[in-house]
Amino acid sequence: MSEVVRSAARVLDLLEFFSESDKEANLATIAHSFQLPKSSALGLLRTLCSRGYLDKNEQGIYRLNEAFRSHGFNWGGARLTKLLTLARPIMASMANELEETVTLGVLSAEGKIRLVHQALTSQTIRYEMAMSTLLPVHCTAMGRMYLALKSPQERQTLLARYPVAPWTKYTVTDAQQLEALLTEAAVRNYSISADEVDIGGTGVCTPILDPQGEPVAMLNVSCVSARFSDKKSRIIKAVLEEGKKLTDLLA
Repeated sequence: MSEVVRSAARVLDLLEFFSESDKEANLATIAHSFQLPKSSALGLLRTLCSRGYLDKNEQGIYRLNEAFRSHGFNWGGARLTKLLTLARPIMASMANELEETVTLGVLSAEGKIRLVHQALTSQTIRYEMAMSTLLPVHCTAMGRMYLALKSPQERQTLLARYPVAPWTKYTVTDAQQLEALLTEAAVRNYSISADEVDIGGTGVCTPILDPQGEPVAMLNVSCVSARFSDKKSRIIKAVLEEGKKLTDLLA
């Protein structure tokens, strides 16, 4: 008796197929390529989409989730794949309503913030970062929120990995000031960084937690600083509400 489970093998075949450079296909192509009934192929594709491994566009074209293509298959596991599936429409709606860019970031193995998804506003002037950018923890809203959720010893370990250096003239590098900002972020459950990474950019973020209360990712609004004061309360309200919604959905 063969020890190969056919359905599991089909899933792996599909992942290997889509892992090839820029590979994309519709349902008919997949059914033909793998000699599957369309109903069976559709079931497999829907399963991979629901778990966040594949994306499907409005034309019915499937392709590998860009996060896997960029970061490989060890970038966060099942929790993060599920979160990405849940977060995309929420982030797109936020970007549309707030007219600012919305990002999802995680703490990487390197001890820096890695972006895993970005929903861009249609505004001509907007804050946007390359998805390959690795950001410091000490002066980003996402990094500080991660630090705020750590124990004092864990904070110091993370901060000691890289110099707490100024990125702009507004970057907070003083240890006491930084500790005060982390304490404040822990109390209010959101963090703000204004002009500390790039002059002209302000970030507001809140954590998305798993059922055990551990942070899976950070939901962040990246706002053009000149527009921030007029919409500060709206952004904070939206970040807190949608962050809680995603935390609840993960549970």
